[in-house]
Amino acid sequence: MKKKSPNQMRPRIAHVALYSQLITRPTGRTLRTNILRQIADLDHAVMAVLNFRHVPLIDVSCADEIVAELVEWVSEVSPHPRFVWFRGVAEHHLEPIERVLKNRDLVAAAENTDGEPLLMGRYEPVVAQAWREICDMGRAGVPAIAERIPMSLDDTSSLLNAMESLSLLIRDADEYVSLKCAFQDTEVSYPLTPDGQ
Repeated sequence: MKKKSPNQMRPRIAHVALYSQLITRPTGRTLRTNILRQIADLDHAVMAVLNFRHVPLIDVSCADEIVAELVEWVSEVSPHPRFVWFRGVAEHHLEPIERVLKNRDLVAAAENTDGEPLLMGRYEPVVAQAWREICDMGRAGVPAIAERIPMSLDDTSSLLNAMESLSLLIRDADEYVSLKCAFQDTEVSYPLTPDGQ
């Protein structure tokens, strides 16, 4: 699992809005490669934000190349923390995305087209519960989350550290921050283009 500093700097936001049908593996591979090329050499924490609101169709092969591969990318060892958050996820996107994430035993943070938090992939119910509480609060320390779950302080701390290692949360000193909250608190630093231009 990826190790991160207990005191993380606020990530830079790299945002891309997608507008076309995402079908075929080469299309997904090209899109992912172009996105990563634009942020791979950044020398600080980064959160890649992909907006699916205007994507009419995504197939399994594209979901695998874009969503699953990016989720695996953030879990790789890196000198700087990396996160990925998917916005505008509609019902018709979920089946292929859930399928590829579960096949790889991965979990991803997202929000649906109504702005509601959404976990995709394979995860334990307690992870979903803690994650939703943090999404509701925006940011919180271990005692506040333990009270709302409810769970012991030690167990809550272990759970949140595990969720942080999955890049579902951002650690900021003694608090854990939802990706949505981090996105809202930070200006988009790097508007990305799907074609890499």
